[in-house]
Amino acid sequence: MKTLPFTLSAAAALVLGIMPASATIYTDATGDFTGGNSDLDIASVGVNNDGSSLTFTINLAGNPSNGNWYNYYVGISKNLFGGVGGNLNASGGWGKDIQMSSGGMDFFLGSFPFYAGSSLLTWNGSAWTTTSGTASENTTSVTIPVSLAALGLSAGNSFTFDVWASDSGADTVLDALSDGTARSWNGNAFDTGANALSYTVVAPEPGTMVLAGMGLMLAFLRSRGSARQS
Repeated sequence: MKTLPFTLSAAAALVLGIMPASATIYTDATGDFTGGNSDLDIASVGVNNDGSSLTFTINLAGNPSNGNWYNYYVGISKNLFGGVGGNLNASGGWGKDIQMSSGGMDFFLGSFPFYAGSSLLTWNGSAWTTTSGTASENTTSVTIPVSLAALGLSAGNSFTFDVWASDSGADTVLDALSDGTARSWNGNAFDTGANALSYTVVAPEPGTMVLAGMGLMLAFLRSRGSARQS
């Protein structure tokens, strides 16, 4: 009996190791941020989910770890308020004139990956409320995870979104996933409009369900072993 939990753990690790990391990839032209800093030039964005989290991986033409003042944003629309969502200039926002007029921005993820942090802003119809989160970076990309529950999402639900590169200063959108417009440093108002991208939350892969079952069995066996020892 003592070897069974180890066997289950090893099998779980094997299943986890062979499960492919699948993501929907959305590409963006490079060179459309003309400010001479490729670290803020979005090349593509990968979006995927497991049973509990949604993850955005923002791939850059440069190295996002070069600067502590780089910010990377995600706007999410679920059309919760009849298409009238929040602008980041509204109360509780980040003081930047960025909106999604088609569908309305209902959630906003603002990341500052150099400091491993992010903020999740939720629109309540009149102001933004904020909870803290995480973000990470390497030499080519920024990753922002968020709880599906925090967004009110589950398997089969769809939403629209956009991704933007900016900075901690007065600039607004320096590069947008939703279009290939050439931009340099600017504080101009930005509206994604009808150009938002779409993603549908997928059900966990079978391997994930196997892992969940193994985890429950492992916990049960361990609890039985502890009870016998006592």
